[in-house]
Amino acid sequence: MEGYLKANVENRMVRRETQSRQALYAAEGGVEWAKAHLLVNSELRGGNFSLSTGRVDVVIVTTKGGGYKVISQGHSGLAVRKIEVILQLVTGKWIMKSYQELHT
Repeated sequence: MEGYLKANVENRMVRRETQSRQALYAAEGGVEWAKAHLLVNSELRGGNFSLSTGRVDVVIVTTKGGGYKVISQGHSGLAVRKIEVILQLVTGKWIMKSYQELHT
């Protein structure tokens, strides 16, 4: 019985870690989604999309310097990871001025 309980606890820990990583990767995918869509529509202020492993919510705000602050929140199972990136478009290429994970 003890072996079963230990294996069950370890299995749940691995599942939570996997969901957490998937949520982070989804949030990073949201930043890439924003970069692609901003090239086509510079007035875009956000959106969301679903993945097989969860969903992503993206908010875009223009900055004073002409760049964009992108806040992307990835969800996978019970895990939620949120990142904020400051982007600047320079000669047709995106420059990442800052990247941080937000803990709420």
